[in-house]
Amino acid sequence: MSASDIWRAHRIYADRLARAGVEAGALVLSAAGNAAAAAPVLLACRALDAAVLPVDPAATPREIDALAARFGAAAIVGPAAVGAGSTAIDSTSPHGGDDLAIAARAEGTRRYPGTAMLKLTSGSTGAPKATLTTEAQLVADCTHIVAAMDIRPADIQIAAIPVSHSYGLGNLLLPLLLQGTAYVLRDAFVPQQAIADARRFGARVFPGVPFMFQYFVKNPPADGWPRALGRLISAGAPLPPDTVRAFHDRFGVKIHTFYGASETGGIAFDAGDEIDGEGAVGVPLPGVTISLRDDDRVHVRSDAVSSGYSEPGDDAFVDGGFLTGDYGAWTARGRLLLRGRASSFVNVAGRKVVPDEVEQVLRAMPGVADARIVAAPDARRGQQIVACIVRDGAAYELTTLGIRRYCASRLAPYKIPRTIVFVDAIPRTARGKIDRAALEEVARAHVRP
Repeated sequence: MSASDIWRAHRIYADRLARAGVEAGALVLSAAGNAAAAAPVLLACRALDAAVLPVDPAATPREIDALAARFGAAAIVGPAAVGAGSTAIDSTSPHGGDDLAIAARAEGTRRYPGTAMLKLTSGSTGAPKATLTTEAQLVADCTHIVAAMDIRPADIQIAAIPVSHSYGLGNLLLPLLLQGTAYVLRDAFVPQQAIADARRFGARVFPGVPFMFQYFVKNPPADGWPRALGRLISAGAPLPPDTVRAFHDRFGVKIHTFYGASETGGIAFDAGDEIDGEGAVGVPLPGVTISLRDDDRVHVRSDAVSSGYSEPGDDAFVDGGFLTGDYGAWTARGRLLLRGRASSFVNVAGRKVVPDEVEQVLRAMPGVADARIVAAPDARRGQQIVACIVRDGAAYELTTLGIRRYCASRLAPYKIPRTIVFVDAIPRTARGKIDRAALEEVARAHVRP
């Protein structure tokens, strides 16, 4: 798609959204995912002064409908099979490339005046949240990122991460719209295809997640690393220093660590070419100030920090910035080193899964007395989800296949447990709390190497 193709498509989407009842301040839920429509849909919402809520491309119709109801979307743009709470009014792609529909919602809509985007995130309690982000904050974040990472207008990027996530928005979609940086778009990461795309189009920049680069270390491309593909960026999960060194030793290219959050946009970047083994995430991006609070929690201030959450609660937007859930320290060279996280996620191929969400689905299943989710190492995805389940003793027969099928109709594919472990009871400490160490040991014993 050319710039004029995107511009033409955005006008058509804006007209159709307006006919669906979308007005200034309304919310549009975009389930376009990694499709060509992602850019024109965002522009169409800006043309109408409406907010957009991008959701994961793997979200099920049930999840899409629940998010639309919770945040009060006036319309949904996504696959033709939309949720029951919506009425499809249009299923024609303006550029012939995507099988998408626009569906109107009449009940429970909300207004978000002055907001350009709601970025989904998760709180430490596991309840999903959404940030209120203005157009100026989106622009500021992109400006910080392209300056720190030297992403140029004439560059071509490999778009193997979801453009619906904060990482993909800041590193792919916004540079495309603000400075014309093109990307090669795929709906999923296929290692051989990514390398072939890089060679064919002369791509220079590859924003990825650790498991992608770990895959290439173990499975090097037959013809070597593409010569032009020299700016490699890793975010979404901790990047082991051993991976950085092994990749550099094999291909002669360094992977640069990037640290950010949905609430703040980009925070820090390791721009240097040295391989030091510190594991630091670099220095603050231009325009970003990082401070460590008394408990060593990372506090971030910049003009890219969102305005707050869409719903009241334990608000970490304090002191003109955002208090993250990460604990940090400064190295002797003045770089930020992350020490751990206040909340516990399972990171599946760069996508964060909240254990509480999966546990609630499992506990609602007949025959399940209790369920707990833990993470286990996975060579291909970084981590995998392990479900430890206690039967309720009823006649209902629980099987691994039955549990996975039950989850498949209620959760996105990457949220479905890969390993099911049946236990007599959830282990607890002497104080009655869940014994996480014991539970993780049980999980590791049942996970295939």
